[in-house]
Amino acid sequence: MLRNSVYALAVAVAVAAPAHAATQITVDNIGAVFNQSLALPAQDTPGSGIGFSEFFEFSLPTSETVTVSVSDSAIGNLRITGGSLSLNNFTSSAPVSPFQPIGSLIESSAILNVLGGQEATVAPDVLGAGAYFAEVSGISGGSPIHIAIDGTITAVTTPEPSTWAMALIGFGFLAAFGVRKRQVRSFGV
Repeated sequence: MLRNSVYALAVAVAVAAPAHAATQITVDNIGAVFNQSLALPAQDTPGSGIGFSEFFEFSLPTSETVTVSVSDSAIGNLRITGGSLSLNNFTSSAPVSPFQPIGSLIESSAILNVLGGQEATVAPDVLGAGAYFAEVSGISGGSPIHIAIDGTITAVTTPEPSTWAMALIGFGFLAAFGVRKRQVRSFGV
């Protein structure tokens, strides 16, 4: 009878337990990004098949072209499964700790297996001044080994349309002045 009760309790615990342990959530604020490439704060996967989400909040003081990329050296059963990298608008934070950022998706990319590890890149996106966040998420490899994830956010100032117009007008005047100067020389001989 006791044996059956223990067996029933073990089955109940196994059925009630989630397939993966609770998701590990990390939130880092990396501040303003202006015309530079910033390394994302060092993070490790939790290992043992545990889900994880890493959030990197940042702001842009002006319109910039932003590229986000991550990589790791995971191979075999150390690899992240179902992993993705996303770039998002920041609109608010969750009301409870760890206060993960909330916002709308701009673009995402799957974390792909490559020779010697895994990587993902969110292609260059022109973003206006404001608040944003990048998210790296997935399920860490089945091994208890923690894998370091490296990443960068690169922002390059995007000239305003009026700046492009002024540059084109300037180049036009230079070209016209050069042609006029050649014509004057050829007639002066």
